[in-house]
This record gives sequence, C-alpha cells and structure tokens, in this order.
Amino acid sequence: MWRPDRSWRVDASVGLLEARFLDYQRDSVNLSGRDQAHAPRWQYAVAAERRFDAGWFLRVDVQGMDRFFFSESHEQVSSPHTLAHLRVGFERGPWRAALWVRNLFDAGYAQRGFFFGNEPPDFPDRLYVQPGDPRQVGVTVNYEWP
Repeated sequence: MWRPDRSWRVDASVGLLEARFLDYQRDSVNLSGRDQAHAPRWQYAVAAERRFDAGWFLRVDVQGMDRFFFSESHEQVSSPHTLAHLRVGFERGPWRAALWVRNLFDAGYAQRGFFFGNEPPDFPDRLYVQPGDPRQVGVTVNYEWP
C-alpha cells in the first residue's frame, strides 16, 4: 500500500505460483511436470482510491490472472483475463453509501471447464465452460452503530 498524501491510497499485489505435478500418472497419461489445475502462474491486483474533503470517494480496481488448466483429466486451458471494478460513494458520520460496478467492461472469461462427449449422434469430446460473472451493478448502504 502507498499513500502519496492523505487523499490518495494505492494498493498493489502480485502472486507468482509454480504448482506442478512431480510424479503423477493418470490412466495412461503421464502428467509429471505439468501445471496443476486451477493454478495460474501469475495473478495481480492494483487499486487506486481518492477521497475528497466533502465526503465523496472513488475507487478503481484492476485484477488479472494467467491461463490455467481446467482439470487434470484433459489438456484444455482458460484464457488469461483482466477485470476492472469501480466504486463511487459518499460517507458522513456513521453513514456510507456506494454505487459499485464489478466487471466494469463486461469481460467474458471462463472460470471452470469440462471436456467430454455430450452431443449425439457421435458424442465427440467438446469443451464446456462455466463463464465468470458478467457486469454487475449495485448499491450498498451501511450504518455503523457507535
């Protein structure tokens, strides 16, 4: 976290991961040395928040993730993706209200993937993905009891 002055706050984080199978055989497939499922090699998050003297605030968050294998049972992978979020609000005394948007640009991304045959007549193997959350907009109001 970095605070260049009392009205600004900047947060940043980076995650690096190396999660590989060391000695693993699944059926007739040797997965030794392959990345494990749902283990992206890198992730990051950056946020900037500005507070104004009148009680208003604005926050922007950006987070990203590398590709990852969906499962150990197949070779299908996700795509790397980046999401942006926005929050604008007002606080005075014990009250705080904020309008927020998650996935601001409505980025499409997969969070789970399954690879199997499910469609007649030949039932060829195919990737089916569970998409990540689309853009969401909401309002949050808080009151903090003294």
